[in-house]
Amino acid sequence: MTKHCGLIPAPEGGVRRAGEAGSVMRRAGGRGGKGAGQAAPFKETGPAGHRGRMRARVLTSGAASLADYEIVEMLLFIGVPRRDTKPLAKALLNRFGSLGALLSASPDGLREAGLSERAAAALGLPAAVAECLSRPDPLTRTPMRDWDAVLAYCDTRLADAPPGQLRVLFLDSINHIIADEAVDDGGGGAPELTQRHILLRALDLHATALVGIRMAPNWPPPVAMIEGDAVLMQAISYHAQNLSLTVQDHVFLRRGQWLSLRQQRRL
Repeated sequence: MTKHCGLIPAPEGGVRRAGEAGSVMRRAGGRGGKGAGQAAPFKETGPAGHRGRMRARVLTSGAASLADYEIVEMLLFIGVPRRDTKPLAKALLNRFGSLGALLSASPDGLREAGLSERAAAALGLPAAVAECLSRPDPLTRTPMRDWDAVLAYCDTRLADAPPGQLRVLFLDSINHIIADEAVDDGGGGAPELTQRHILLRALDLHATALVGIRMAPNWPPPVAMIEGDAVLMQAISYHAQNLSLTVQDHVFLRRGQWLSLRQQRRL
């Protein structure tokens, strides 16, 4: 009886005996050794690859394309550098009940949920940004074109300022407010330090003009307060000339009533 030899196709279209198949397969995988014949891993797998795809998705489709848990995931990227954040994001939403409740939770509440300081700070960012966006227009957009504008600003922004407080409005070259700041004058006991602080602050802010404001404790303002502020602002005005800085005026305010040192010819 004729014995048939097992034949398999050779790679180039010829034939090869079955006994030689093993050697062919071994050669295809390399020279042996650990990992021989194994396929190379796919690129961008694991947390790093997932994060890259999430960022690309936001760039192409916008944040509105994300589910609530995905928004939390991306925020946690900041505080959890090398770990899958999806399970944690879903657990936090389940614990707090909603995205809004989670993002407005206190730092202590987030830490009680098992988050690190860094991760808790990351989840607090949206609330901090929302608070900034909810504020009125920046002071730099507030023009002080005339006295009506100054008084209107004081009536709305300084209505709750404590009696006796000294404030300074720092202005730019077109009389827009750069900063509105309270100045600790030590109750008028250290005018040299106060004038130095105001002048240095004007330089820091690149201000070109300023307006002094004293919240009078009663009306009319005490004579000693008027005299003390007049001396202070005259000294500031004198030194300001060397700094290309103008003292526009100094006013005393109380419940809609006002007194101007410039109109009193004290500046």
